[in-house]
Amino acid sequence: MSALDEVRAMMIFARVVDEGGFSAAARKMGLSRAAISHQIRQLEAKLGVPLLRRSTRTFSLTDAGARYYDSCRTITLEAEAARKRVEELRDEPVGKISITSSVHLGNLRIVPILNRFRQTYPDVAIDVHLSDEVVDLIKLGIDIGIRSGPLKSSDLKSFKLYQTRRIICASPAYLERVGAPETVDELASHDWVMYSRVPETLTLMCDGAEQKVRVKGNVRVDNATARLQFMRGGHGLSVVPLCDIQDEIRDGRLVWVLPDCRLPDLEIYAVFAAGVTRSAKIQSLLEFMRNDMRDIDISRNGG
Repeated sequence: MSALDEVRAMMIFARVVDEGGFSAAARKMGLSRAAISHQIRQLEAKLGVPLLRRSTRTFSLTDAGARYYDSCRTITLEAEAARKRVEELRDEPVGKISITSSVHLGNLRIVPILNRFRQTYPDVAIDVHLSDEVVDLIKLGIDIGIRSGPLKSSDLKSFKLYQTRRIICASPAYLERVGAPETVDELASHDWVMYSRVPETLTLMCDGAEQKVRVKGNVRVDNATARLQFMRGGHGLSVVPLCDIQDEIRDGRLVWVLPDCRLPDLEIYAVFAAGVTRSAKIQSLLEFMRNDMRDIDISRNGG
């Protein structure tokens, strides 16, 4: 008898005692009376002592059986408690969620949302990884990754959080120094704060026509926060999400360049391994993030 078989037989023995008979235990456990009797005989053979005194219609515990029952009952209760804990993880937002995001997006949007989420669901523990590297969620055991653009891996599922415009932007100081571009072609002659996630060849729709322009610059970054800092400092034009700087556009601290031309929108997704969303904690967080970002989503609000 293996250790696993022995534990199963111990739980059957406890059920027989609790139910007061083999037939009642068999009905409760969905087994035959013969299977129950076989498990008890194997357990007694393994232990080398009788656990029950059997008669035609009833039984009683031996001294060894009475002592052994306490341990069997404890194992049964622990197993039931473990099952309930797992069911709670499935049905209620409890447990730990690990999530990764870029540093800029994480600090700007994801961490504030997680702060509000935990105030609503204090039984959920949060493990946050902020990195501008695209990490392997499955390899590292991370529940949710926040990504821009369409999903490329077939091993992952995605949940769209929001969609926002990308715009060309510059500081007033830079434009005062070199002049504002008035056409798409003029963009090629300007300095740019280059960002590793934005292609060097930009595609814009102007007056219904698609135009392409290749841009370059002496400042190149792999972090969106650094991009904003250099652009605000007057080092050149840059492509940025409108939702990140719309207050600065509104009050004149930054200038929207060629506002009549449109770049492809930026789409932000939560990605995760298949099956993760069966957990109530993951479902609750995804919906919480989606609803929290509702106001910046131009796919809902137009724009």
